[in-house]
Amino acid sequence: MEFNFDLGVGAQEEFVRQSRRFTAGDLLRKGARMYQDRIAISEPNHEVTYTELNERVNAFGNALLDRGYEPGEATVAVLSENRGEFIEVLFSGAKLGWLVPTLNWRLERDELVHCVDLVEPDVLVVSERYREKAEWIETAADSDPTIVNLDGGDGDLDYESLVAEGDAAEPAPDHDIDPEQGLVVLYTSGTTGLPKGVVISHRAWLARGYTYIIDFDLQKGDGQLAWPPLFHIVSADWLPAVFTVGGTFYPVDGFDTARIVDILEEDGGGIGWLVLLPGVVERLLEYVEEHDIDPTSEFRDIRNIGALVDLIDPKKVERVTETFDMPFKNSYGATENGNVLSAGNDIPKGVRPTDDDLPKAESSFVDLKLIDEDWNEVEGRGELATRGPTLCSGYIKNEEANREDFKDGWFRTGDIFVHDEDEGSYHFVNRRKYLIKSGGENIYPAEIEKVLLEHEAIEEAVVVRVPDEKWGEVPRAVVSTYDESAIDVDELMERLSEQLANYKLPQYFDIVHPDEFPRSATGKVVRDDVEAWDIDEQSRVREV
Repeated sequence: MEFNFDLGVGAQEEFVRQSRRFTAGDLLRKGARMYQDRIAISEPNHEVTYTELNERVNAFGNALLDRGYEPGEATVAVLSENRGEFIEVLFSGAKLGWLVPTLNWRLERDELVHCVDLVEPDVLVVSERYREKAEWIETAADSDPTIVNLDGGDGDLDYESLVAEGDAAEPAPDHDIDPEQGLVVLYTSGTTGLPKGVVISHRAWLARGYTYIIDFDLQKGDGQLAWPPLFHIVSADWLPAVFTVGGTFYPVDGFDTARIVDILEEDGGGIGWLVLLPGVVERLLEYVEEHDIDPTSEFRDIRNIGALVDLIDPKKVERVTETFDMPFKNSYGATENGNVLSAGNDIPKGVRPTDDDLPKAESSFVDLKLIDEDWNEVEGRGELATRGPTLCSGYIKNEEANREDFKDGWFRTGDIFVHDEDEGSYHFVNRRKYLIKSGGENIYPAEIEKVLLEHEAIEEAVVVRVPDEKWGEVPRAVVSTYDESAIDVDELMERLSEQLANYKLPQYFDIVHPDEFPRSATGKVVRDDVEAWDIDEQSRVREV
């Protein structure tokens, strides 16, 4: 490292490096010192203070140290629904320099085993609900992790027993963790189907939390109601924000409407972001109306509400703003870089948004530019590229994707935007690489098409997006064949369900002759033209 100053000390680089040291483990330690008896995590019939959380985190970490897992060397994966122990494992990793992959329990066997093989965990912390999926890992993965069961399953190490036997003192207090060390591994869909492991450093995780504090107007004592899975940034990235301001984190097991309303009706600090993704907006609105609830007088302060406004029925956006008497969040982000367009331009109360209402404003701590295919900066319209402290470290064990998506500290998002220089805003146009965004989850057509093409009678398979009132978009599969009688749609759906997560399965299925596909001059199927085909409801194969 070169400097434009001379401190007159030996080993200046190490001297300076030590001065920037602050990790997610330090954040919890600081929280326990500042907020002691405040509630850090609240679940039904169970609350944990900052002091208690810090001690439990220490105890679990020390119990694993006693079993020979060295600081800075172990990988401790988690496969669990949202619950307090999930958070404890994350912060144990933060204090000991361990990598903590958060496994997506929606994935099926091949996908999940692939995610595990990317990280080769030494320990797998699993809840009883997903113990059967952990058996896939035990039988098919390259690694052989020690199983720690959150619910005390037979033959497994018991999580609570480890916490009870571990020392509550700081584990490995002299171990030096660089903020650039990886902390969390989150997974995002790959264009070829198999997920990519995104490495989030201490630096990036903390910066994402600070971005939320600034751009979402958090106050001291504000908390977060986290119903999206903790393996997703929409929940995970809020942990450093909440623990910085001394608030309460509410892990909720999915969109449990009654539980969510109970939390909103409790006394306490504000809720940073009531996330409303496609598929849950109507459920909340109906519950509020059926129970004659007035959110403006019966709910605690909500700083922000909504998400993915581009994919939600404008009429529902308008209803949410009127019901809650507040704007609808106009955000944009990704696993790789967090929320990068979320600092303003929200949809005002009573507005039924059109495309003209959807430009987004830059978030804090993020630098942006528009580029062409060759990474050249362009004006007006181009692919959005980002850099800054919220950016991930890259994809684990994926040289090709790292080479394609990262350059000189910049990350190309794959999304095309128009920049309004006068307004300083960015308007989403489309995706450079075709994908389907269903209920906040990315679905790449290639992962579905690959399975369909394994059928010997299918010549071509094309998966396109279909607008959906509940989920925003859902997949539609169109296959071509010269022998329609050889194709059984139910059989194909069963094959898909064995290899892909449930949310990726097509909701519409069509069979055509190869000559019916629209083609380019080079003979390739024109996906956009297939997307424009009329939909026959008789082709619907499932509805969720």
